[in-house]
Amino acid sequence: MGCFSFKCKTCGQPINSNSFRGEQCVLFLIKDGEIIESMEGEYDSYGRVFNNGGHSVEWEIPWNDICDLMFDKKKNNGMAAFHLNCYDGTPPTEESEDDPNQGWGKFKIPSIPYQTPQRIS
Repeated sequence: MGCFSFKCKTCGQPINSNSFRGEQCVLFLIKDGEIIESMEGEYDSYGRVFNNGGHSVEWEIPWNDICDLMFDKKKNNGMAAFHLNCYDGTPPTEESEDDPNQGWGKFKIPSIPYQTPQRIS
């Protein structure tokens, strides 16, 4: 499976990960412009964040449903992603732009030691 990576909705830069560590981010699943679930932590390259043990945190929504949202071509359905220090608390209503480099690149936002990811919804 290829990586699912996004550009930050605020700064427009990719949210990078090497699939072992990642930039700190906030991810939102949105449907019809409304947040249905969210998580925060180090990006894992696959539309999730890592937990303290370096394992990906699973969404409560089944992955097939998430993929349906991301690929239905409606801007108000899918995943909205922000670098943690770019997010100003305003709830997103549209998905993020895909990163054509799939999140592979030099970390622009320094990674900090593992923290317990937090669900914010």
